[in-house]
Amino acid sequence: MELPSAAELAARLTGALERRTRAVSRDPGRRAAVLLPIFDVDGHPHVLLTKRAETLPLHRGQVSLPGGRWEEEDGSLTTTALRETHEEVGIPPSAVQVVGLLDDVNTMVTGYIVTPVVGLLAERPVPVPNPAEIGRVMEVSLGEILAIDATLPDRAGVPELRYPVGGEDVWGATARILRGFAQVTRDALRTGS
Repeated sequence: MELPSAAELAARLTGALERRTRAVSRDPGRRAAVLLPIFDVDGHPHVLLTKRAETLPLHRGQVSLPGGRWEEEDGSLTTTALRETHEEVGIPPSAVQVVGLLDDVNTMVTGYIVTPVVGLLAERPVPVPNPAEIGRVMEVSLGEILAIDATLPDRAGVPELRYPVGGEDVWGATARILRGFAQVTRDALRTGS
């Protein structure tokens, strides 16, 4: 499947996200937000994933999206995603055009309710990972994510919902976020806006 540029995709995603009713978790739990940044590499849309440092107390060594725990001074979860992305990989909030929010995802072990924020980067980022938090930064082709997603069962459980990308195994909350993003992206590409 030929994909449009990141900017065109972001415009289509805006419409797709506005047309749907976002699932917002009302479960008790700590709030967190992550950024799903999309950007072009050689004219093809990519997303940025991180591998958490092995020294962290929670989710160590797991592939995730940049982000973290909501703090009261953030005000909004979008601000949380932008602040944490800046702290973790050095992408300033001013470089991100917020496209919209995906469905909330609950983590199974740590009790976080994660709000994914989709953002467009006008230019390919030059990440500066914080070594205390991030062990690796990965640029992954959206085409690869969509191709893997198409092979997964429609109602994949935790053991089956896995995205093998960049020599890593993406599972758990991040895999569920990628699944939701893949579904919204296919909808946006089908409808054209």
